Amino acid sequence: MQKKSTKQFFIIALLLSLAIAITIHFPMVMSYLFGEEGSRHGERLLVSFTHLGAELLITFILAFLMFTLNYFILKPVDPHRKLKVWNILLAVGLTVISVYILNHYLYSIKNLIDTEPRPRGHRDEFDYTNFFVSALVVGCVLIIRLIYQKQIINLENETLRREALQSQFESLKNQLSPHFLFNSLTALKTLIREAPETAQNYVNNLSRALRYTLQSNEKQLVTLKEEMTFMDSYIYLIKLRFDTNLSVSISINEEYSSYRLPPLTIQTLIENAIKHNEISKTKPLNIHILTTDNERLAVWNNIQEKITEEEGTGIGLTNLSKQFQLLIGKDISISNQNNQFRVEVPLIKP
Repeated sequence: MQKKSTKQFFIIALLLSLAIAITIHFPMVMSYLFGEEGSRHGERLLVSFTHLGAELLITFILAFLMFTLNYFILKPVDPHRKLKVWNILLAVGLTVISVYILNHYLYSIKNLIDTEPRPRGHRDEFDYTNFFVSALVVGCVLIIRLIYQKQIINLENETLRREALQSQFESLKNQLSPHFLFNSLTALKTLIREAPETAQNYVNNLSRALRYTLQSNEKQLVTLKEEMTFMDSYIYLIKLRFDTNLSVSISINEEYSSYRLPPLTIQTLIENAIKHNEISKTKPLNIHILTTDNERLAVWNNIQEKITEEEGTGIGLTNLSKQFQLLIGKDISISNQNNQFRVEVPLIKP
């Protein structure tokens, strides 16, 4: 991470150094291209462009060396380095002094090999251009530092957020599993007392359902095919409990078999329907499970509210909604119209 950030810093420094050189000598560049300097021909024109190239190269080298100096002073890619006022003052002071010394040294070398007369008014000594280069370099390094620090903070916040979401998700799954187990064992107790001859099949299906429930605690998402295989056992369990008073119709498009959703989603929706509706011979409950054309799974039932509501934990649909928000950033939709209660959940494309 640190090496990658350092490499990125020096790539940016190279580009900014080039931009600074062109910006400072922009009037000279325009003069050579379109002005009096550009009207020269032959060898004279070549000398003029050589002079321009030398000016640009000197400023480029100055700027890049100052970026390097400020890299070690301001530590722009060190997330743990606290920036103090004296660091900035030191960076400014050393940058100004270094630019002055290097500027004088580089122009001295240039003058030894330069046959082109210097432009009128040009001075090798320290002038406003050096201040400009120093200010630009220090300012750019500070801006790079701020951007990098912001990225680090965002990355750390995202990591903490994901860890918190994972913790919440595990908590939600741990709430669902005991709820399912409690209801299953209660039904088994009743079945053993009233129909012991069918208890063995019930136990077999219950073991498969519980195995899936335990395995699902290790997964965040399962395929719709896996969920429906579990639902075959679960529906067998609840139909033995309610007999013909409960019907469950299934219409799943095979196209969505590999789509994913949080485990126990459908079981939670069916359990919610059973909990809040009267189920009897005079008022049978009809539950429908189907896929829609917009990559969603819908579970709906006719509404026949109980006179006395069962006590519960109140975690069913609330937890299911939180799971979808945490895992895929989408919420479930709930509607209550025309005497039908309908819940739609998004399916995740593989």
